[in-house]
Amino acid sequence: MALEDSKKGFKGLTGFQIKILALIFMLFDHIHYFFEFTGKVPVAFSWIGRLAGDMFLFTMIEGYTHTSNRKKYFTRIYLMSVFMTLIKYIIQFSKPLQRGDGFCPENGIFSTFVILIIIFKGIDYIKEKKFFKGIGLTLSPFLISYAIAFIFQLLIIPNMSMDTANHIYVIVSSFIPSPFLVEGGLYVILTGIILYLFRENRKLQCIFFAIFVLTWMIGMPLMYIRPISLKLMFTDYYEWMSVFAVIFMFLYNGEKGKSMKKLFYIFYPAHIYILYGLSVLIYYLKY
Repeated sequence: MALEDSKKGFKGLTGFQIKILALIFMLFDHIHYFFEFTGKVPVAFSWIGRLAGDMFLFTMIEGYTHTSNRKKYFTRIYLMSVFMTLIKYIIQFSKPLQRGDGFCPENGIFSTFVILIIIFKGIDYIKEKKFFKGIGLTLSPFLISYAIAFIFQLLIIPNMSMDTANHIYVIVSSFIPSPFLVEGGLYVILTGIILYLFRENRKLQCIFFAIFVLTWMIGMPLMYIRPISLKLMFTDYYEWMSVFAVIFMFLYNGEKGKSMKKLFYIFYPAHIYILYGLSVLIYYLKY
């Protein structure tokens, strides 16, 4: 009876609380990401940070599922995607904005979310038995990406300099993100699909998420590195630690919690550019 009473009294975590924890974990991760070159930031910061991406992915799916206006939800994410992608490429193509060692920030999870929301909508159509529309929309990010690459290879690259072609491709990919170039790539896209397909059954969602993460993150290194030591699993190949995000998914109580939807949209780009700017300053002061 005592155990049952304790379970009934357990409130779990709201979506807002999970998002705040993810923000904290992400900050640890990015401190290591931007300041690793100093040799002063322990790799454990990135162990903690492995949980952030999948926690944000989980809360994004919950937000998309329960929002009253999916078009508006998608538009916000899309505009942030365009903004951050353009900033990323401005830094990459402008040497004065780069850190002295050539490092440039690659962060841009909004672009990955854009592709996932399109796929989610396709999955919804398939569930409604609108198969042609659903399959077409689900595959559209990949098909469009291949089409753009084909057009560039056939028409643009042969008729202008490679540098000009690269600039044009950057602009195009800023507005039409490619699933092969976005942050996290195919791994995050497949993870998002799994979480979305099983969102109505939390236990199955957590089980399939954990199986996929461990299969991908441990199985892939094993294919190329033999033998892989326990030390390597905590130094070079610690991505598997993202599986611990399942704890917070399981603790989710289905409640939205406090409404601070602008927090992530402001904090995510702001902290990236602040940390990057500080890393550039420290690099020039040190070297």
